[in-house]
Amino acid sequence: EEHKRLSYKVYSTLGVLLHVLFIDLPKDIYRWLTRREKDVSDSVVVITGAGSGLGRKMAYYFAVYRKARVALIDVNETGLREACAEIDKTGADARFWVVDIRDHTLLNTVAAEIDIEMGPISIVVCNAAVLYFGAFLDLKTDEIQNAMDINIMGTINTIRAFLPKMEDRNSGQIVTVSSIAGFAGETFGLAYCPTKFAVRGVMECLQMELRDRGLDGIVCTTLCPYFARTPMILNVGMRPTSTWIPFMSISSCARMMVSAILEEQTVAFIPSPITTIALTKSLCSRSVFLSLRDYLNCRYDPPADYHSTRTLPKGSIGAPGTVARSINR
Repeated sequence: EEHKRLSYKVYSTLGVLLHVLFIDLPKDIYRWLTRREKDVSDSVVVITGAGSGLGRKMAYYFAVYRKARVALIDVNETGLREACAEIDKTGADARFWVVDIRDHTLLNTVAAEIDIEMGPISIVVCNAAVLYFGAFLDLKTDEIQNAMDINIMGTINTIRAFLPKMEDRNSGQIVTVSSIAGFAGETFGLAYCPTKFAVRGVMECLQMELRDRGLDGIVCTTLCPYFARTPMILNVGMRPTSTWIPFMSISSCARMMVSAILEEQTVAFIPSPITTIALTKSLCSRSVFLSLRDYLNCRYDPPADYHSTRTLPKGSIGAPGTVARSINR
């Protein structure tokens, strides 16, 4: 009996390897080589955190260049009105809802309203997030909690609000915005990096569940951009730096994010060269990775007025005092 079990394991393993090599891998390579952006003209696209930054720019690109009808969600009513006005000038269709994504009850109500007013929702982009910047022991507990509530629970609330209708149709696309910070934790990143790790986990859970339930018509896309010049970062004065990777503009980052969404990529690094950071971390030993980290020199430089009671990393600017914070999206 032991021999039979061993034989089964050997043959089943061989079968899986052959299936991967001659069916799965060619299928994925073919899909990658032939991927094209889908047409979303007259489709409804919902974007959270659309009052400023990447969310606002993505909404503009979807509406103006892809002819989609966009529903904008944010807590920033002024930003939403400005974003809709920009889009309306072009003749495209944009509407907004003022919502705190921590309020799951209100989100459910708004999801129903959008479906009634604009029609079936094709794409939901969970983009809203906040950032607090500071040393591990300098950040306040309520700041860390707020980041978790918005970046993680807000994303989950958004998905749960819009997913039921997609399940009914077995059609649609759920998009979350993680970050390269969701693959590599960094100094000063306690109230941001862990939340982006969590977003990746949320999407993997959702993707596996939809597959196992036979809901293969719903696409899951996780975007992992490098840092862009968004209000969330600029307002706090934080400066991500790197010897090799440039600080991205909002326009170029948003354009690549929209393209990745329309290509229905599963995980998209923005820009694509930062894929090497995730791969390197996964494949290298600890010492090798740390040396390569120093070589790439990817870090968060604190603003000139950053103050801390802690010893700052070598090369950082600052003196004992307070912590820099941002609550912009």
